[in-house]
Amino acid sequence: MNRMGYHGAPWSSLKAKTVKMVRGHLVLIIANAGVIYLAMSGWNYYDIRYFILWHDNYFARGRIFEVYASDLKVAYPPLAVLIFVLTHSLAVAISPGNIFVWRLVDKLPLLVSFNAIYFLLRRNYGKFASNLWLLNFVTYSVISSYQFEPISSLFVLLAILSVKKGRYALYGLFSTIATLIKQGFAVILALPIIELLGRRAYKEAVKYVLVVVVTGALFTLPFFVVDPKGFIEKVLLFHAKRPPQYLSIWAVPAYLVKYELNRVPGWISSAWIFPFIAFIAPIFYLFLKDSKEGRPDLETLYVRYIVILMAGFLLLNKVGNINYFLWLSVPLIIFTASAKKHDSVLAKKLATISIFTSFAITVVFGFLTVFVQVVAGYPIFIFEDWNWVPADEFFVKCYAEEPFGMAYVIMLYFRSISALRETCKSLALTHSYFLAFLCAIYAYALCYIIYSAVKRPYKS
Repeated sequence: MNRMGYHGAPWSSLKAKTVKMVRGHLVLIIANAGVIYLAMSGWNYYDIRYFILWHDNYFARGRIFEVYASDLKVAYPPLAVLIFVLTHSLAVAISPGNIFVWRLVDKLPLLVSFNAIYFLLRRNYGKFASNLWLLNFVTYSVISSYQFEPISSLFVLLAILSVKKGRYALYGLFSTIATLIKQGFAVILALPIIELLGRRAYKEAVKYVLVVVVTGALFTLPFFVVDPKGFIEKVLLFHAKRPPQYLSIWAVPAYLVKYELNRVPGWISSAWIFPFIAFIAPIFYLFLKDSKEGRPDLETLYVRYIVILMAGFLLLNKVGNINYFLWLSVPLIIFTASAKKHDSVLAKKLATISIFTSFAITVVFGFLTVFVQVVAGYPIFIFEDWNWVPADEFFVKCYAEEPFGMAYVIMLYFRSISALRETCKSLALTHSYFLAFLCAIYAYALCYIIYSAVKRPYKS
């Protein structure tokens, strides 16, 4: 009996701990089942076809540093390129021709980031914050289609946790890595420089700048020196030349004339930069002023201004990609969790806006631009290249490989229902007007977020 008790006690304890852990993270387990399905069932083939060529034509042939000198579309900073080609190389090595293995392995960095963000938020900001992350529809959309935002968002979170401890060098490292994955995060690199120079911490400022420059140069220079012009053209000017699109308020005129750019004044494509500068300059000044007043809690200060800067960037930028909402999501979650301690009403409003906005810009936007078009049998509009592609061909290449081909079968079934097909045809002919309305809702949500962060600087 003693022997059985001796062996049984540890087993019972382990069993109890396992049950407790599963119950404590049941929602995360369910979410992971969903993201694994999304990871394997599809991706945005229109983008992925270029990513795979980065690997096949350049990385696999030992000349990845020449990729920006090619004719391929490479609209991402170097670290994003390296992340994909390295994981895809592993996927090909594991299974040379299995597209489902490719998808799962290629998306492993996204899945790891998804879970890491959850646990870091839960540990540092509580269950409310981690649940808000799980309720962000954009995250699931990005994992399904494949984009790099979950990875860059993880490094932004690590940067925030670093500045919480006053470790500016680590903030510089992590925020630079985020910028090397997605260019838009460059705007948050300026914050420590402003703060440190404002309180005359010159040595710390120099150290910070060195970390940023060295980290950036380490990943950028090997690509840049091969073809400086090509690098600048693809990483920076490609986005500068794109017409206003997706959820940007600058895209509304194009939607009102049903994508006919020749009917939209040319100045609209470049006008966004002026209000953005007019917005960002006083925000940097306010940050400098706040950083001097009594040395406030660094985490509160940085989270507040990262929320303001990223929300302002999303509001005023002419390219309003759906996945860009994740640039704001993590700092917004932290800000909302902090607000909950002082103003539960505001926290509920911010949480509701965050969840509703992520739903609207993924589910509603996807319904209008993909579902309606496929069921109607009309082409799908590709915003990046501003052209139309056959709906069936696009959907099949993205989401219809067996054993996940049921999605396309369901679409065809819906198309066979005359009333639904005709309804979708009517929506397809007018969907751009609904997109204009969606842009207005998105802009309102961002304005409210900015207002809340400017007016209510809660301490953590």
